[in-house]
Amino acid sequence: MQTVEEMLTLVSTNCGVGVKQNSKGNREVWIGGKLHISAVDGDIPITAFYSGANVHDSSVALPLMLETSNRINYLFDLQDAGYDADIIREFSIKLKHRPIIDINPKNSKALKEKILLIKEEKIKFKWLNLEQSSDIHHYNQRSMVERVNKYLKDDFGCNTIYYQGADKVASVLAFGVLSVCIHQSLKLVT
Repeated sequence: MQTVEEMLTLVSTNCGVGVKQNSKGNREVWIGGKLHISAVDGDIPITAFYSGANVHDSSVALPLMLETSNRINYLFDLQDAGYDADIIREFSIKLKHRPIIDINPKNSKALKEKILLIKEEKIKFKWLNLEQSSDIHHYNQRSMVERVNKYLKDDFGCNTIYYQGADKVASVLAFGVLSVCIHQSLKLVT
């Protein structure tokens, strides 16, 4: 098995153009880089890697899972549809984790129908106040990383960074991640 450092040598940290579709279906475009984060309960970031904005999230999934596994023991890899790939599932199982990854329909009618059935089942569970399966419960915890990103942007000054160069930007983000760790850890003890 490759080390984290060997895996990350394949990931570009050069400034790039990133494009993504937000939850409302609108395109967001930015120039620079992005931070890939692994977080645990309590919204505490465990691992973070900086890459160019044009690097797809799934490219950093394996080193992120491996480094997080080196730091802590955990059971589930919770990821959205951008990580829907067999290699990521297999790597998660190899690390003795359970992968819970959203289905990416990839323009397949059969998968789109399956997703609609899953959504209808979730709605039925909420409407009838029935217990959800453990996978659905764990999958809903994915918002931890989104909250950590929100803390970084809104509370710790990482929304707009005026430095140039991957090392400088990564350093600012590292201090932001450290601040979030301290802040969230203090919430747990008080």
